[in-house]
Order: sequence, then structure tokens, then C-alpha cells
Amino acid sequence: MTKIALINCYFGEKWPSYFSYFLISCKYNPDVDFFIFTNLNAPFVIPNVHFIKINSLAEFSKIASVKLQLAINVLDSYKLCDFKPAYGLIFQDYLKDFDFWGYCDIDIILGNIRSFLTEKVLSRYDVISPVKNYPAGFFTLLRNNEQCINLFKMSKDYGNVLNSTRHFCFDECNFEFKRIYNTDILEIETEIESFALVLRRMEIEDKIRYYHKNLAQEFIYTDTVHYWAQGHIFNRVTEKKYLLIHLINLKDNKSFFIDKFKNQDYFLISDKGIQYKQNNYFHAIKKVKFRIKKEMNITYYKLLLFKYFILSYSKNENIDFLEEQSYKIGRSTITIYPQNKNEMVIVNEEDNIMQYNKFKLYKVKNNKWIGTNSKKNISTLDFHYKDNEKIPYKISIKNIENRTNETAYYKS
Repeated sequence: MTKIALINCYFGEKWPSYFSYFLISCKYNPDVDFFIFTNLNAPFVIPNVHFIKINSLAEFSKIASVKLQLAINVLDSYKLCDFKPAYGLIFQDYLKDFDFWGYCDIDIILGNIRSFLTEKVLSRYDVISPVKNYPAGFFTLLRNNEQCINLFKMSKDYGNVLNSTRHFCFDECNFEFKRIYNTDILEIETEIESFALVLRRMEIEDKIRYYHKNLAQEFIYTDTVHYWAQGHIFNRVTEKKYLLIHLINLKDNKSFFIDKFKNQDYFLISDKGIQYKQNNYFHAIKKVKFRIKKEMNITYYKLLLFKYFILSYSKNENIDFLEEQSYKIGRSTITIYPQNKNEMVIVNEEDNIMQYNKFKLYKVKNNKWIGTNSKKNISTLDFHYKDNEKIPYKISIKNIENRTNETAYYKS
């Protein structure tokens, strides 16, 4: 049987609440090995899941620097996504006995991998993605040979991407998720040559055998209930099977309830949560509690904003540490223009459409500020610095009322 290894890197203070469900789905794929490189300990033991200790992003950076012969300095976990196509080279020492290597996220619930990726499929193809239009960052397989281990180097930009602290969505399509469904990525002008572009170009030139079909279910598209039973995932209505379910737009939703893990061989997955049985009454109570908590949270930040508004007069805080600078948020470019005292204008440009937004900021502590924009929405802004540099390499923007989080990376 063809031997498969899947890799994940995770660094944090604790495992997310859905992690045990990911692990149990790994257990029901005993003929696939999973290597998890992490600073955390395993919550429980599964024979085919191997936890390899890497204590920090700095330690990962040292390993990657040696293997890639680049000066790697990963400052936040989100940046690791850009390295996924290079995992075959970075972790090559662990993959010697495998025919295929790949990467996967932990915010997925796996079905029966071998029922989709049969020996026939594995013998015919070199790269396998369960998404039609691009190689999925949450699950992609590659043949364990020199060509596929070094495929990422076919991008003329790979060195600059991996050396940068900014996230480029290199493993997928450089944030072109909307246009790539209607337009061939070779016809889209992108900032960098992403892994999707590399594979598509080599597929057309018959230099790689690339399998890409829609085999996964992402809840960003549906609220239908699915169930996981003894290693298989089914749509409850159509009985259609899936390779996996990706919890991409649900995992951070405060109203998404996850039952305490019980190591059972059956559970439901929906927009309401991961549960051993459907409980609409409990979910309704949870939703009311969430709404109350949200209103209390907004009230708290309004009071906090008023407090620092008052204090700013005595402290005379201003944002003169900022200069006119450009940052990237996905496909958008934002440019910051500091104004007098504590005001700045942010110009957001995407597809030649510009939006102007004025922020009034009040310093909370160190590099954290709270403020309102022209629409009276309350946000917190955290400015992150690298070493002794004066320009923040990243700005984390959290909108309190809309509960959105955005990360802007310095456009060097």
C-alpha cells in the first residue's frame, strides 16, 4: 500500500476545542501517518499521530533557514501558511519511508481518506488537492520525489515570500479566491507567483500530473447538518460523502458550540457546532447568552473609549510614531496618512476602488490603541514591531461591533 504522511505545525498556549475531534478522525485513518510539530503536549495518544517537539517559531525559523538556505524569521503563526509547500524539504528527514507527503490544518474533520485517494488515484497523480481551483492549504498531497519536494521553487518569488514577515497566501492563490472561480489563474495579475499558479502552469505544460476536484465541504457555503460516523462524513440530507469538513468560518464564532469530547464514534457537525446529538433548545439559549455578552462587550469598549478620550487631554497622546506607510490586507492595499494629534486617514484600495476612512485613536498601553472610525465603529489596533525597527511590520485591527479581525502587513 502507498504510504502517506501529512504534516501540521502548530504553536500556541493550548489546543483549540475542536482539536480532539480532528485527532479522532485521524485515528480512523490508521493507514495514514500524521506529524504534528508543536510546542504543546499531545492531549491523548493515537498510534498514527506523531507529536514532534519544536518549542517556538524561532526554533522553526532556525530549522527552515538551514533546510531552505534562506534567512527565515517567522514572527507569527499565520505566516506558516506560506511555508506549507516547502514542508517536504524542511521536514525531509521524517519523510524518507513515505511515497506521498502533504500538509493539513487541524480545523478539519477527516472522513475516510483512502476511499477518495485510492491506489489508482495515487498511482496516476503527483499532486492532489480536494479543491478544484487551487491547492488547498488545509489539505494537499504531493509525491515524495525531488520534483515535488522542490516544486515551490518554481515560483520566481519563493525566496522573497519566505524571507518576508508578511503573509502572501503563497500556499494557495495569493488571496485571489473570488476571481479564481471564474478566471484561470494564469490570466490573473497577482502580486506574486503563488503555488496555485506554479501548479497550473506546470499542468498545462504537462510537467506535473495534478488532481484537483471538489472533495471537501467548507461551511462557508452551507448550513446543512453533516454527521461523522466511524471515520466517514455524510451530508445528512443527500447522504453524499466527503473527504473532509473544513471549519474555516465557524471555529471562531462564539455561538458555535462544541460538546465536551467523549471519544465516541458518531457526532454531528453543523453551523450550530459539533455535537453528539442535535439540541436546538440548548443552542437557542447559547445564542441568547452570546447576544447579551456581545452587547456587554460593546458597552465595555464604549466606556473604555470614553476613559481614554478624557485621559488623552492630560497626556496629550498622539500618533507621531507613524509615517505615511502602505500595508497589505489580503488583496487590498491600505495606506496610512497620519493627521494632527491622534487622527489618521486610512485609504483602502482594491481593484482600483478606493475607500477613505478616518480614525481617531487613543492610547491604551504600549503599542495598543483604541478608537473610532468615521462610521462610529469601535476598534482596537495593535502595532507589532520587529527587533528595533521603527516601522511596525504588522497591525492587528479588531472591530468590536462587527467582531472582525484583520491583519495588515507592511508592504516593503
